[in-house]
Amino acid sequence: MNNDIFGRITDSGDVALFHREDGADVTSLDENIYPVGSELSTRYEHPKGIILSADDAEKLGIEIEH
Repeated sequence: MNNDIFGRITDSGDVALFHREDGADVTSLDENIYPVGSELSTRYEHPKGIILSADDAEKLGIEIEH
């Protein structure tokens, strides 16, 4: 997994993804996984940012801030 990305737990228990360098939302990711509530994989642009289930974030090895 890309070490330039980290996650934060949302109020709903999912994981929002951010870039380490500037804290900006991650809007696409070269992985064949689907964000919460989306029918498009992370390979497509998600202008509002990518939110993954906690299980999917763990599968990708994303470090989650607590």
